[in-house]
Amino acid sequence: MEKVAIFDLGSNSVRLMLVGISSDGSYKLIDEAKEGVRLSENMGPELTLKPAAIVRTIEALRLFQHLYRAHGITHVIAVATAAVRLASNQREFLQQVKDATGLEFRVLSGQEEAQAAYMGVVNTLDASDGLIIDIGGGSTELIQLKDRRVVASTSLPFGAVTLTESFLDKVKPTEDQVKALESYLRENFSSVEWLRDMNSPIIFGLGGTIRNLSKIDRKRKKYSLDITHNYRMSGKDVFDIYRLVRTASLEQRKKIPGLSKDRADIIIAGLAVVSGLVHFTQSQELAVSGSGLRDGLFYQHLLRNHEVPYIDNLTQHSVENLMRYYNLELAHPRHVAKLTLSMFDQLQSLHELGSAERRILEVASWLHDVGILVNFYDHHKHSFYLITNSRINGLTHREILVAAYVAMSHSKPLQANILPHRDILNEDDGKTIKMLGVILRIAEALERSEAGVIQDVRCHQYVDNVHLVALTRHSAELEICDAFKGAADFKKVFGRNLFISAKNL
Repeated sequence: MEKVAIFDLGSNSVRLMLVGISSDGSYKLIDEAKEGVRLSENMGPELTLKPAAIVRTIEALRLFQHLYRAHGITHVIAVATAAVRLASNQREFLQQVKDATGLEFRVLSGQEEAQAAYMGVVNTLDASDGLIIDIGGGSTELIQLKDRRVVASTSLPFGAVTLTESFLDKVKPTEDQVKALESYLRENFSSVEWLRDMNSPIIFGLGGTIRNLSKIDRKRKKYSLDITHNYRMSGKDVFDIYRLVRTASLEQRKKIPGLSKDRADIIIAGLAVVSGLVHFTQSQELAVSGSGLRDGLFYQHLLRNHEVPYIDNLTQHSVENLMRYYNLELAHPRHVAKLTLSMFDQLQSLHELGSAERRILEVASWLHDVGILVNFYDHHKHSFYLITNSRINGLTHREILVAAYVAMSHSKPLQANILPHRDILNEDDGKTIKMLGVILRIAEALERSEAGVIQDVRCHQYVDNVHLVALTRHSAELEICDAFKGAADFKKVFGRNLFISAKNL
């Protein structure tokens, strides 16, 4: 197994991500670490990294060395961003780091930083058209997307740390200080020609400021899923939280649920950037990315031999990666998915669901048995937990929940209680879960022996009945008997009697 360590030396913090890559190309996050070092602190107009900040940074890197060496890392990627990029004593600092730790950092240009951030977003979020913003401690990257490709980008020379130092009192900024900051941001946004032409784009946000913003919003809304990636906020949500934060003192900010205490002194400047951009572009939606620069660097490494370094089908890739990494048996879920989708397509006039629900059902079919990783007994419940706590890219939080409930329904009579997630799911979702759950339960029963006994199915609909014909080359008594146990639930959900018979091919 290849083990990759990715160091991200930013203006505010240094971060380490450790990823394991199996021989079949599947991968998993092993560990990660973060230390706030404020490398850009007090750089001043002379743009010099100060001794105290250098000492903090080297100490953090030494700590991280113990972690990545303990994991037997085989490949190291180490990059530095805005603070080091701008530093007049860059060469001396990098030599100090190398002498103290043995690590050789590559300094990314603004364009390279934007490209890595883009790779992190486009390979983990369903981001086709819109605007990516990555707010760091010393720079802010803006990237325009069209059909998943970069059409324009720029790196602005400010971030949460540098803006705080330049404009704001850290304890409690005055109204004039905040207004001066907001005016400065408007001027910078207006100077980007392509940004002026964007009208109400979806904004894909990444970086510590954005993650803290989403956590504050989830806390105040009592959001029932603890998932950052692909969390969605309205423009009003952004403005409301910015107003809350900008009028609070440092001690008050430290007590805001969801806000990291070590970011409380720079959060006003960071949120001023987000709020200002949302206002400038008249954006109605912010999608939060839990993947950013480090993830982008990882995908650049993982896909380095691909002609086009992009993942085409995010959801399929996520599901297959999960199953391969854990060495889950593939033949059974593949055949269950085939039977399930065949039934779904043939019964479309009965359930009247569309392509989005079909994709959800496919995910649930592939992952219905993943809970066996925890324990065979009650594995349907464990499957629910693993699906909602694994990274399945390309699905919204609502779709992840629906897939988890459908997967949970595969071995037990329908009993999904969506009340714990009523802030995300509605009554129609409950009906969808029941319909998809019944289809999956019957299809899984038709693959009871896990030997592919039933090749395919044919569904014939009548006024009061549905006749399911199982096409088989061998005796399918076990499968037919097990599948018929779902007939009562089928009748409850679809209002039709279900009859099942076998036909030899």
